[in-house]
This record gives sequence, structure tokens and C-alpha cells, in this order.
Amino acid sequence: MNESELQLPFTLYSPNSKQSHPFYEMRYNLYHQPPLHLLEPAFLTPGLTLVPFYTPRTAFGNPIGNMGVSANSVDILVFAPHPDDETLGCGGVIMHALAAGKRVHVVFFTNGDGYTKAASMLMNKNIDNLSSWDYLELSRVRQLEVFAATKMLGLNPSNITFLGYPDGAVNKVYQSKDSNYFQSPTTLKKETYGLVQIDYHKLAYGKPAPYLKKFALSDTMDLIQIFQPKDIYVPEAADQHLDHMAVNWFVRDAIKVLRYQGRVHTYLIHSGPDSEWPWPQGITPRDPFASHEALDFKGVPIPRFVPWPPQERVSLNEAVALEKLKAIRAYRSQLVDREYLQSFTKSEEIFWGMAPR
Repeated sequence: MNESELQLPFTLYSPNSKQSHPFYEMRYNLYHQPPLHLLEPAFLTPGLTLVPFYTPRTAFGNPIGNMGVSANSVDILVFAPHPDDETLGCGGVIMHALAAGKRVHVVFFTNGDGYTKAASMLMNKNIDNLSSWDYLELSRVRQLEVFAATKMLGLNPSNITFLGYPDGAVNKVYQSKDSNYFQSPTTLKKETYGLVQIDYHKLAYGKPAPYLKKFALSDTMDLIQIFQPKDIYVPEAADQHLDHMAVNWFVRDAIKVLRYQGRVHTYLIHSGPDSEWPWPQGITPRDPFASHEALDFKGVPIPRFVPWPPQERVSLNEAVALEKLKAIRAYRSQLVDREYLQSFTKSEEIFWGMAPR
């Protein structure tokens, strides 16, 4: 059996990881429970209780069974391609909503397991020496970071769902054919997974989903139908990261099929070089986002391919902006890009709408 065929219930990569996370030893027993969400995984106490929340139905009418996400509808459903995108794009909106008594749920399309630079730093290895095990360890760490960061925003683990599709290849999944599923070049996985929190499809259907478009679209539709959100936040189609584009496409297709009647807001993370967006660079909690001319290409506006000013500007006071900064910094494995990430600390968050297909 090779690494790609193993379905690990807990991490085996380094003896130090056991010391880093005290609940490591619980992982095997929890994983083999009935399909229940791992409640409070990053903040477990000795009296841990797992609670089934509901028995919903999928977008196609099939019973899902006991799940770890609330059956109640939510006010806001955020789709994030990777761990940290929810905070960068919508952290202030999430804090405002929770302070107003609204319900928020965040869906992560990937575990963030494909970022070579972060894996190299985390494992203290040269990029050429990284193995699939190292990328799986990165996925575990990034799931843990999600629980730490979103706790700072006011969420708890029952407000989080991971789909477990391949980081760096969501567009490949979108383009996949039924007979030609995708295999991640980093983790060597061919199907959804989660090492801290089990992936949605396994929770819902008892087994993971192959990396195929029909499953990713079905999962997206399921969650929109389960939560019936009043507002959906999703990456902007003009985002220059292919994972972000593809998450937009999946949500766009899902809401079209479901005839979703709520509001859709799009947020922009990547536009031009990281040194040019977000702008101005640096931690500027008293300043709004600004458009500017590309430094290397005269006459080219940054951000690209979106109207400016943005259609929606949500003001953040300085205290909220600095709380958002703390949540950004909770993604410690991503601080290889510290200046870029911290530059999302602004006096506002900005959004556009989703154009019909």
C-alpha cells in the first residue's frame, strides 16, 4: 500500500505533532464514530461530547443522516477556497453579523494542502524534498488554524464545514469528466478527506467523494439547500487565483440550478502581483482599499477586471479591523506571506455582485 492509498484517521507524520496538539490521541476513536462532526476539535476538554444536530436532505432528496452542522437556516454562508480566505475577504462582515445576532456558516472548499512554500517552511525541508506526507501534515495544521482564527471572529467548529477538494486544482475538478477524476500532485489524494474535521461528503454519505465536478457541485448545492442563507459570500470571478475562480463557478452553477433568491456578494483576494493588491500595502486599519495604476504597466488599473469603486463597501472601525488582523495572524503557516496577508487590514471590506451566467 502506498501513501496515496492510506486513509489516515490521525496524523502519523512527526512525533512532535503529538506534543503540539494534546487531542492527537483522541483522533482514532473519534474518526470511527458514526458520521458526526468533530465538535470543538481545537479546543477539546476532557468531558468531550459529540452531538448529532439534524437529519437534513440533500439537493437531490437523499437522506444525509446525522451531521455536525446546524439544521437551522443561516443568515450568511461564506464559501472560502482555502483556510484564511474567509478572514481576508469577510472577517469584518462575519464579526458584524455575529454581533448583530445573525447566524454564519463557513465552507472551505480545500484544506489548503497544496501550498509548496508553506509546506517547506512548516516541515523545514527544501521544496524538492517534500513528500505527500508533508502536504497532508500541512492540511492538518491548516484545519487547526481555521478553528483558532474563526474562534477569534466569534465562530465555533459547528459553524465550519470542509469539503476537502484539492488545493491548487479546484479548476481541474470543475473541468473534470466523469471517467477522468483528478489526483492531487501534492497529497496524491484522489478523493475528499479531512484529518482534523472529516470532509462533508464522508459525513453526509459515508464515504469521500472522488475529485469530480459532479460531486463538488452536488456538495455545494447540498449546503446551500441545507442552510438556506439570506446572503452568500464567494470569491470574485475576476480573482486571478484559479481556485478562487473555480469556487465562484461552482457556486454560480449551484445557485442557478437551485434558483437561489438571496443576495450574492463577491470578494477579491488576488488581483495583479501580491505587491500591488491589496492596496495600500501594509497594516492600515484607518484607510480604505484604493485603486491604483500598476507599477510595471502604465495605464493598467489595479484591481483588474472589476469596476471601481466597488459596488459594496462595509465600514470597519479600527477595533474590528485589528481583531481581524489577529485572526489573520492565527494562520501561522501562511505567514511566509505576512506583508501580503496583513495588508487586508483596512477600514472596510469591499464586495461586488455575481453576474448571471
